[in-house]
Amino acid sequence: MIQNHRDLFLEQDNGKALDRQEAAIRQEVRSLLEREDPEAETCVIDQLVGYKDLGPFFRDPEVTDILINGPGQVYIEKNNRPILTGVKFQSSEEVMRILHLAVLKAGRKIDFSRPIVNVQLPDGSRLNAVIVPSCPFPAISIRKFARKRFTGEELVAQGFISREMLVFFECVVKAGCNIVISGATGSGKTTFLKFLCTFIPKDERIVTIEDTYELNLEGHVVPLQKSNRAGIKDLMENALRMYPRRIILGEFRGDETFELLQAMGTGHMGSMTTGHANNGRHDLVQRLIRAMSRSGLTDDELTRHIVSAVDLTVFIKKFRDGKWCVAEVNELVDNRGRPEFREIFRYNRSADRHEAVESLSPPLLERLQDELGNERLPNIRPFANLYKPKGVVAV
Repeated sequence: MIQNHRDLFLEQDNGKALDRQEAAIRQEVRSLLEREDPEAETCVIDQLVGYKDLGPFFRDPEVTDILINGPGQVYIEKNNRPILTGVKFQSSEEVMRILHLAVLKAGRKIDFSRPIVNVQLPDGSRLNAVIVPSCPFPAISIRKFARKRFTGEELVAQGFISREMLVFFECVVKAGCNIVISGATGSGKTTFLKFLCTFIPKDERIVTIEDTYELNLEGHVVPLQKSNRAGIKDLMENALRMYPRRIILGEFRGDETFELLQAMGTGHMGSMTTGHANNGRHDLVQRLIRAMSRSGLTDDELTRHIVSAVDLTVFIKKFRDGKWCVAEVNELVDNRGRPEFREIFRYNRSADRHEAVESLSPPLLERLQDELGNERLPNIRPFANLYKPKGVVAV
């Protein structure tokens, strides 16, 4: 390859150069073998211009994470389980060559003076790396871009949600509930957010704001991504000037949280976001308060702000045995400016099933029904208060 295509492989590494390099490699392999062999061609591409023995993991749709702890230890996450692979590299230098290739494709650099990097790879995957002197070996974490979109039937079949919950979420998203999804890292928050967005009517204008493009929604959508010139807060403030019906914030972390909650409470109903929390109740509220700590408001004022804006909280849990599901769904009710939680759904671990617990509050039900117009809310447990007889008033 060097003898026949030296100039091509000296080109600045970008998407077009990589395509030409791959095409040249395939042609050389076919010439040597005197036949087409896609598997052999791909193997050579991995070794010369790709991620070497990691290539198959990138192509396996069931692998969600690739975790490299130096040259001697490579884990993957597959079917929600960590697996120690047999892949080993000769040295830290070989791992560094793979890392340099990856960050170069993303237009970034990593070296002794900048030992930490976060980049989005050309396929949409997210890469984080820490090297010497901040770590004794190159530690690389790759969260693969989730191309698969789960259908409701698939989530029900996996036990992620129940069929009743499927009906419930379709109705509350259509009707414009403001929803915050919480859970630990890797629990599936973004995956579920992407699924909920499928229920948004296609004619509604949506602005999405993310660190890296992951949602890839269809319809009347304007996707915004953080950059060195425009941070998440800048994009959040600008989104309000773009006349969206809903705003979808990939993850709340800082000052942008206050702007989003303001939008939720001033006409942008049906907005959604995700965040890290240990439950969908008080811990989530505290996380929201800490994210807005620089707003200049007191904790009590911020709490009232949260209570007035958020309708539903969803907590996703990933269990040690690989099971992942929606563990709880709560309505956030305003109790004189303090948060009160109505438990709508819970996951019963011992029985391995989801249980409907309470109905939504009458004020929220009335709002949902008004938004849906002639489309009647289904007669299921979470909407039961809508169907209760009003009773007879004696005259």
